[in-house]
Amino acid sequence: MNSSQQRYATKSDLIQPSVTSVSRGGTAICDSKPPVKLLQWAYAAAGMATTAGWGTMAYTTIRDNQPAGAMMPCWQHPVFARIGAMSAASLILGSFASLAATCCESDAESWEELGDSSPSFRRQNLALATTGVASSLWVRFADVVTKIPGSNPVASHQSYSGIMQSRLIGAYGSAGLLGALVWARCLPEDSRNPLTWPKRIGDGVSKAIVSIAPKDVNDPVQVKYALITTSMLIFTGMQTVCNMPVSVIPSWTSRRLSRAFPIYTFLGAVTAFDLKEATENGRILVDKNYRYLSSGIKGFGALYLGARAGAICFDPSFPEHFGMVNQVPGLAVAAMLMVGLTLRSDER
Repeated sequence: MNSSQQRYATKSDLIQPSVTSVSRGGTAICDSKPPVKLLQWAYAAAGMATTAGWGTMAYTTIRDNQPAGAMMPCWQHPVFARIGAMSAASLILGSFASLAATCCESDAESWEELGDSSPSFRRQNLALATTGVASSLWVRFADVVTKIPGSNPVASHQSYSGIMQSRLIGAYGSAGLLGALVWARCLPEDSRNPLTWPKRIGDGVSKAIVSIAPKDVNDPVQVKYALITTSMLIFTGMQTVCNMPVSVIPSWTSRRLSRAFPIYTFLGAVTAFDLKEATENGRILVDKNYRYLSSGIKGFGALYLGARAGAICFDPSFPEHFGMVNQVPGLAVAAMLMVGLTLRSDER
């Protein structure tokens, strides 16, 4: 190559820094540089939209006349129920903040490198895609999910339609779409065929399940997050497949939000598993994204236990108007004890 060709190549490299050429098996593959600044803003916007959507659901579902004529026993009753439900917002914000932090600190030259920049990045994106889809479906079929058995005429605690339904589905759907697109874009080149995704997801979930146990049982932080992961998965299963009154734990929201709350205990399980792995790798106190995830878990625990304490100590309708919870007191206490683990420090 002569000097003029060298100068041309150098200039081309300077004006096209967003394209990375990678050779695999003798084949040149071009992968554009991810727009990390744009992604930071996208995660921030999606996080706020999802939190606002969940807050709207909690406020509009836990109140008087849902359905018409159904009145709360006192003003304290819906207040503490909403605070308990809003504990999920801490998990939502922690997850989106961790993804934004990963993008902020990343100098990845390709989408695949961005996916590899943190072990939790792809997993959190996939979890948020799942919660986005699940939340959208709950909004669409809220009248069926919250139907009151034996009511005549048929009545439900919630039924969204029109602009409100569109806004909620738009908020959840856009957040889910963002997570899905980033997850798919960050996959290794040989895994970008959509037909391979079910196998990849199944293999990943199976590996995670058999890896829940802590590597070092003498490390209390590893043990803590292993137990939180397990309890969050149990909570998710109980609320999703069990009948009342079992499914009222841990949300304490009867039929109003007890089928929506597991969407975010699932997110809590994924977050706790990420933190368990980070503890095992010695990164939990080092990487900023894990600090956000940890803060989300702690915020969930603080709000949840604060709401339970408020209901027990300051709600004059307790325990008479907590019929479902009264039928499973052992599960209610066990849930509070397990959630209490979230408040333990990440220091050994």
